[in-house]
Amino acid sequence: MAATAPSNRWLFGPAPDLLLGCGLLYTLVFAIYAVAGAEILAVQPRWLFPLLVMLFSMPHYGGTLLRVYEQRHERRRYVLFAVWATLFVVALFVVAVHNVLIASLMFTVMVTWSPWHYTGQNYGLGLMFLRRRGVAVTAGLKRWIYGSFVLSYVFIFLILHSSAMGGYTSFTYEASEVGFVRLGIPPAIGAWLVPAFGAAYVVVTGVAGTLLVRCGGWRNVAPIAAIALTQALWFVLPFGTHYFGWHTGLHPLDQQNGFSDYVLLIFMGHGLQYLWVTAYYARHSDGWSGSGNYYAKVLASGVALWTLPVLLLMPDGPGGFAYDAGFSMMVAAAVNIHHFILDGAIWKLRNMRIASVLIRDEDAEEGATRAGSSWTRRLVWTAAAAGMVLGFFEYFESRIAFPRALRGGDAVAAAGIVDRLGWFGFDRSRWRAELGKIYESRGELPAAALQYTRSLELRPNAGVWARLGAVEEKLGNYDSAAGAYQAALAEDFFQAPLHAALGSIARRRGECDSAIQHYRDAYRVLPSSAARALDLAWALATCVDAEARRPDEAVVLAETVVKGMKAPNAKVLDALAASYAAAGRFDEAVNAEQRAIEIAAAKNRDAFLADLDHKLSLFAARRAYIEEPSIREAD
Repeated sequence: MAATAPSNRWLFGPAPDLLLGCGLLYTLVFAIYAVAGAEILAVQPRWLFPLLVMLFSMPHYGGTLLRVYEQRHERRRYVLFAVWATLFVVALFVVAVHNVLIASLMFTVMVTWSPWHYTGQNYGLGLMFLRRRGVAVTAGLKRWIYGSFVLSYVFIFLILHSSAMGGYTSFTYEASEVGFVRLGIPPAIGAWLVPAFGAAYVVVTGVAGTLLVRCGGWRNVAPIAAIALTQALWFVLPFGTHYFGWHTGLHPLDQQNGFSDYVLLIFMGHGLQYLWVTAYYARHSDGWSGSGNYYAKVLASGVALWTLPVLLLMPDGPGGFAYDAGFSMMVAAAVNIHHFILDGAIWKLRNMRIASVLIRDEDAEEGATRAGSSWTRRLVWTAAAAGMVLGFFEYFESRIAFPRALRGGDAVAAAGIVDRLGWFGFDRSRWRAELGKIYESRGELPAAALQYTRSLELRPNAGVWARLGAVEEKLGNYDSAAGAYQAALAEDFFQAPLHAALGSIARRRGECDSAIQHYRDAYRVLPSSAARALDLAWALATCVDAEARRPDEAVVLAETVVKGMKAPNAKVLDALAASYAAAGRFDEAVNAEQRAIEIAAAKNRDAFLADLDHKLSLFAARRAYIEEPSIREAD
């Protein structure tokens, strides 16, 4: 790459270029949170970072849309990407919305491609600054610089797809919801590759930096050095810290395990960087009408790109994913993949039109400026404005109004907010479940059941099925309760308590075989649980069906529980006594029941005492206790 003699070393000036273009603003924010991140986040409004993402990250997608679609000659120049690649992404998105594996693979492509997109932008901007400063970047030096950025990405890629990080692999994906599908690099291989490429990145970066300083001097190298630091803070250090399990004492690194507030900061840093360079290019192109007008356009088109697909497809329809069950992730995947494709096509420094603006400060010769007839332009911008309004409406309702209603304990207002969001496709299963818990805690069981049911319509979840089952059981709807518990079991979640709940319903109905089987399943899943052992012992000893009773097994279970407790309580001794009586060991049953009565009396449990006295009289008369069904078909 030959050196040039540019007229200006900066785009907008040293401060904006270093802070926005080179990422030093992110470095400054990182340093602040490194010193007091936990304390700042504790008092920082939860709505702040999402708002900044809307204002500075979403618009950068609009910057690409304006560059490609606003002018007819740009659409024609990039028709392969602007039309055909776009149609392919749209078609893939529609298919993925109804297929969890394709959706997950599409999401995985987005997550895997994102660091490369960020890395490529950093590399290109670094070279741009060198060219503007007249630094002679030889082919050899360029390879060292390129190697530094590529190795940083390979390091990230290996960590992303290492099976040591957990998650599904593409060959064993069995989830029912959208998720990240790892290639599943074996830990033994990753344990060698990750450190090797990390070390290679450090060495190559050091060599590239040394060569740059020798041929360009510190002042000319400062911008690309700042960009290299940004690359490390965005990706290399967080990924390395997470993979190796390091504790650095720096909150932004130690807490960046998964999707945290600090990830949003990276989104904002990249978005600002992108807007900075695209605004400069737009200012030197046809149709420039001022910074305010440009920002309004990229904001409207960028936010609309995220909201209109939700409104148009209404994700909680039949066969699709609800908004918080994968649809929002699919929107993110489609928007970003489309952005990556277009961005890779339109921003290349080897393109003479791009280089003339970003390196030589010349105006681009573009030609005609209008994208089409006036009515189509008005229609497009009206739709974009509507999408932007919808985006800010969704933001206010979900980030400010709903949390405020919950903090104030106003479940009715919170439910109204979720209903309004549902009109536009933004209903959330998780929020419906939260509302159900609030109503349940207040004893408003029908309202709780309604919210739990809606939550499950949006996103089947074992935990919510279990809560719905408990509510239906309290309401006396035992068939519905049993159905909910069975649905929870199908999700393979909390099997022991769910089997116990199903066993309880069956036992109270007099369905002995079913009750015993559920209690056995619960005990098998959780053999260390005294409660599960006692459930089974009680059913085996007291079931109304004589053929189903197994007194000797009940005695073994109950005695095992008693031996494992330092001070058996009245309920445990009551179950032991019932087991002894079922086995014909009435003297032992009387002794155990008397001990249970003494403990219950000491705790003033009068209602329980009456039941224990009744059983004691049966055992003294050498009769076993048989539990009669308490739930009749009429119930």
